[in-house]
Amino acid sequence: MRFVIGLAAVSCLVWAFASIPYDILREERARLYGEDVTVGVVLKAYADPSPDFPEAGLVVDYKYVDPDGLARTASARLPDSAWTRYRPGRTIKVVYVRNRPDISRLPDEAEPAFQVWLRRLMN
Repeated sequence: MRFVIGLAAVSCLVWAFASIPYDILREERARLYGEDVTVGVVLKAYADPSPDFPEAGLVVDYKYVDPDGLARTASARLPDSAWTRYRPGRTIKVVYVRNRPDISRLPDEAEPAFQVWLRRLMN
């Protein structure tokens, strides 16, 4: 009986550790060191419905230049109401991680609830 209970406990721990979104944890840990704002340019805006974000069907590809002078490109999922603000060629505000400029986001970006909760917890 103890063997079965131990096996069940270990199985639960393995499942729990496997389901933790480590990529989100790494991003938010890097954001603890601070974020800076720069200007970017919208390259492309297109519709891409997602079951994970039903109210955010707009995807924007954008380019920004980090403090080292490297041009970086990224994509962001935004609310459907943002179509008029994110047209190709428009300048936008980009928030990037100070010590990891390859991690960026847009202020209106749709993010997983876990990520929003974690950011509020850490701040």
